[in-house]
Amino acid sequence: MNPSTPQKNERSTAAALTQFVLWVNLAFFVVSGILALVDYGFAAVSALVPPAPAEAVQAAEDAAPWWKLWAACNAGAAGFALLSLALGRFAFFRRLGWFVRDYWLRKNALSAVFWLAVMTGFGFAVVAINVQINNWSKTFYDTLNALEAAKLYALISQYLIYIAIFIFCSVSRAWLRKFLIIRWRAHLTDYFLNQWFARGAYYRIALRQSTDNPDQRIADDINIFVSRSIELFVSLLTNLAQLYSFIAILWNLSGTHTFHLFGRDITITGYLVWIAAAYTLLGSLFTQVIGKKLHKLNYDQQKFEADFRASLVRKHDHAEQIALYKGEAREQAGLRQEFGAIVGNWRNLIAKELHLGLFTTGYDRFSLMLPVLASVPLFLAKKITLGGLMQIRSAFTAVFNSLSWFVFAYSILPEWSATLLRLSQFRENIAFEQGEEKTAPEAETTALEGLSLFTPEGVPVLENIRAQITPGRWTQLAGDSGLGKSTLLRTIGGLWPYYGGAWTQAAGKTLLLPQKTYIGKGTLAEILSYPAEAPVSDGLCREVLTKTGLAKWAGSLHETRNWAQTLSAGEQQRIAFARALLIRPDYLYLDENTSALDTASAHALLALLKTELPNTTVVMVSHQPELAEFYDEVLDLRAFRAVRPSESTASAQPKR
Repeated sequence: MNPSTPQKNERSTAAALTQFVLWVNLAFFVVSGILALVDYGFAAVSALVPPAPAEAVQAAEDAAPWWKLWAACNAGAAGFALLSLALGRFAFFRRLGWFVRDYWLRKNALSAVFWLAVMTGFGFAVVAINVQINNWSKTFYDTLNALEAAKLYALISQYLIYIAIFIFCSVSRAWLRKFLIIRWRAHLTDYFLNQWFARGAYYRIALRQSTDNPDQRIADDINIFVSRSIELFVSLLTNLAQLYSFIAILWNLSGTHTFHLFGRDITITGYLVWIAAAYTLLGSLFTQVIGKKLHKLNYDQQKFEADFRASLVRKHDHAEQIALYKGEAREQAGLRQEFGAIVGNWRNLIAKELHLGLFTTGYDRFSLMLPVLASVPLFLAKKITLGGLMQIRSAFTAVFNSLSWFVFAYSILPEWSATLLRLSQFRENIAFEQGEEKTAPEAETTALEGLSLFTPEGVPVLENIRAQITPGRWTQLAGDSGLGKSTLLRTIGGLWPYYGGAWTQAAGKTLLLPQKTYIGKGTLAEILSYPAEAPVSDGLCREVLTKTGLAKWAGSLHETRNWAQTLSAGEQQRIAFARALLIRPDYLYLDENTSALDTASAHALLALLKTELPNTTVVMVSHQPELAEFYDEVLDLRAFRAVRPSESTASAQPKR
């Protein structure tokens, strides 16, 4: 390990925490600006019903100056930063911390943080409006009880203005939430695509099968994680602000109440707050007990769904082969079995969700009457008016909802944590596979000096291969089927990472043409020019099409079709030869890429390569004896079979 790594990590952590505090300060001033505008609007609306209630005047006088709020905000940010360092020891928070730092604490995150602060400001504005409506409700119901018609109409006008501000802030917050979701999702998708393709990680992940369904993790899991993260963050922050705003109101409205219990008088200050807290605590405990298995069930459900979808895609891609074998019954049975796993897990999932739903629904509905029942003693004692009773109900509901955030978010938390785990495992597997990349030292020739090949599981394939590939000549890799010829071809082509021993790789441009040609989406010109990002000129495309026996498609260069189904297997192999003519590699590796061609066509195409690429070194695997005339050398791999260890030092011998 590099000894400078710990210091580097400490510096990066310190920089991230410093940036976090700076972003918090930015967010504070943005949110303060939005709330100042809202307060200005409240002042204008309050003029509709003069004079201002004494409670509102007193609240304005008691409001903390901005600098105290700013100091409290920075103290909270510093405390949160220290808490993050402590929680970083736990795997869950360490994984979550990486995703947060990667986007929100990067150097160019100013725009994202600004809009997040604006969205948060709108959320706080909604809370402020709810506080005003809570105060308004007391005045309204007291006025209604007193039958003061003139003041009642003014209060209705005031309420309509509150609702208009509420709608604007709520809709703006919802729009910004979706705006931030797509930006964060685009960033993460770009990151995972870059890392997945970097250093051949995607290829080794497929070989080792270390990650199931990478497509689902990129397409679905990122979307779920980002959406749920922002949703949970906004709801948590808004509920904390709501709790802070309404708990003082409920505490003051509760006053001091004396209960007679077991022959003793018990006096409790702010008893409605304690009732809300106790009720919420019991709800949280029951929710945890009932829903604790939902995390694993959600994780398994996502995996089973992805497996089933991947199987359906494979059936679509191999429809002709299945039809030729008449394998419909076998395929249906396999799909039914995979879907059965979905159904079985789904039943367990909905059973747990049923139990959780029965509790949370009853828990929620009873909470609507709980504040009224708890306030009856105050109302009967004439300590509060009808307006006060309605204000208590509104404030109690706000406090209860804030304290119950965990209960109502529990249905989202398992899915969110499952996607976080899947994405983290995917990222860790990508990093591991990137570290597994092997590159042989470059030399003038490709020389194998005791090279041994293994499967991804570590099972030996070929052992102690000693040979040399002569530059500019054609070499055949000979041996029985399944011996490991294609594995060796992929190794010297720079793809197969599971080997031991020493070997050198000749410098130059390489190209490996497999038995099955990759035909992606796009026009014929784009497919022909693959892997170049832009197609080559039409004239050059037509030239190579004509040379490789595909002249009939020369007029379809700019047509977009399902070319993988339009072109026959033989035509697809001709496309591979056309690509070789366009790329003009220094080293060309052919893995049975004439298997779908008749002997005459195979002869013609290989002769074309000899003519067009006279200086290219070719290493070929083929079971067509008719092509033997093209080989300059033959490397028989049977002497290096892993099941029969050999100390042979045979090298590629000239063909006799």
